[in-house]
Amino acid sequence: MTDGPDARWLGLNERQSAIVRIVRDRGYASIGSLADTFGVSQQTVRRDIIELSRRNLVQRYHGGAGLPTGRDRLAYANRRVRNAEAKRRIARAVAAEIPNGASLFIDIGTTTEAVAEALLRHRGLRIVTNHVGVVWLFCQHTDFEIVLAGGMVRNRDLAIIGTATADFLEGFRVAYGIFGVGAIDPEGNLLDYDYRDMRTSRAAMAIARRRFVVADAAKFHGDAMIRLGHLDEIDALFTDADPPAEIASRLEAAGTRLVVAGREEAPRATPPADRAALGG
Repeated sequence: MTDGPDARWLGLNERQSAIVRIVRDRGYASIGSLADTFGVSQQTVRRDIIELSRRNLVQRYHGGAGLPTGRDRLAYANRRVRNAEAKRRIARAVAAEIPNGASLFIDIGTTTEAVAEALLRHRGLRIVTNHVGVVWLFCQHTDFEIVLAGGMVRNRDLAIIGTATADFLEGFRVAYGIFGVGAIDPEGNLLDYDYRDMRTSRAAMAIARRRFVVADAAKFHGDAMIRLGHLDEIDALFTDADPPAEIASRLEAAGTRLVVAGREEAPRATPPADRAALGG
């Protein structure tokens, strides 16, 4: 393993530089897994994480390290490649749940965009979304019926948000809603970073008969503070690794299904396609 730019410019040793790369690739790494990877003690890894956290190269968490997020959200282009493989696995699991001909809402975000890509081989879907990127993707590759919500366009992530967007969505009913979040806290709250997303997300949740939240494991350690909802308000959480014990307990108490993509393959839905009108 060779030293990367961090090692050259910041004086990191080979192991510390590798830890930074692993955290950037995965979004989060536990102390135990890092100790096993490098064949060193957990205390050694803990000291490395403390030093890397001091330099703001990783965010220190109890039991591991994640990406340094602070208050600023990562640029959208960077977030698209962050945990990309985990997002693709999650997306495939969600797509297996959606029957051909279904109506669904697709939320803004990079994981929901991955779900849209996983749906490209479906037939006859009817989509409501506030994500310009999702509309562009479907228009290029499918003949799906697509409704784009009105409102203000946020350039950095191609989201359409605002009061007008929420009001627009209230006129629809869909069979499935696919939602992204910025974080899930130990109390089971679904959180995001931008308060302007809150009303739109709440309105979208209200129009979906079945609500799926998609979140890679890094979201269990996020620092978002705007509350969008709770695990007891959704039907299933799709992720790529077991959640922390507190969140797992909240899921069980809420009766919310947990799908760990890649370990539990969600069966393809078999009910007949939902034929209810989007506006019904």
